[in-house]
Amino acid sequence: MTDEGVELAVTWPRPGGLWRRLFASLIDYLVIFVALYALVAALFLMTDGGVKGSFWLNWKTCQSASLKGTSDPLLSRYDWQVCATSFFGFPVARWAAGTSTDSQSKAVSTLSIDLDSNGNFRTAALDLGFLQVLVLATYLLVMEGAFSRSLGKGVLALFIHDELDWHREGLALQKAVRRQVMKFLGYLPATLVGAFFAFQTWKTVPAPLLDYSRLEIVIAFTASALAFFWPCWIALTIALGNEPIHDRVAGTTVRVLETDQ
Repeated sequence: MTDEGVELAVTWPRPGGLWRRLFASLIDYLVIFVALYALVAALFLMTDGGVKGSFWLNWKTCQSASLKGTSDPLLSRYDWQVCATSFFGFPVARWAAGTSTDSQSKAVSTLSIDLDSNGNFRTAALDLGFLQVLVLATYLLVMEGAFSRSLGKGVLALFIHDELDWHREGLALQKAVRRQVMKFLGYLPATLVGAFFAFQTWKTVPAPLLDYSRLEIVIAFTASALAFFWPCWIALTIALGNEPIHDRVAGTTVRVLETDQ
């Protein structure tokens, strides 16, 4: 019993820790990865190769072949390979990768051309790879808002507590939104750049030299660097025993789900 006006201190479960949270995040990404691959595989078949997906985890196979569907003499000097990425045998991307070496300067040029289901040349497909961060953030927003845990956190016995109401199951919408916005803030520039280039190249005819301005190259490099260092900073913060930025902003904490709670 406590004196009147004195609050009983909350005894928090132990923090989740870096490796437990990392493996939980990996499970969550694999869940979204499988769902996105299944969706893109269906769209690839429905559009005859007009939609494809290039995600963080990609396994491709390539074999030597001749390019069909074009009579451009400039393409005849390339050595071609037909490459594909598939999901349980269903293609999500198919393209021809060409390599040419200049006989005098020995300079190597490469060219990638999207293919239809019959292996013929087609205009550039719409790459939905930029959606993976948006879909992952939406999935976490829904799961953590409803249950205070995602599938990955559930497997690793992690629970997201509201620091002001630690018995609550499910985060308030405002807290859930703030948490996801700050967690993926570093990925936002790369996502926007990926969407810009995907729609810029969609339905265009490929050329040996892609015409990107210096500003576009600088923006793309900066966005990629931020997308790399942002999760590294979050991981380092957790490894040092501190709350990462998304938990500090949202007023939440990730703890191990004790069996006696």
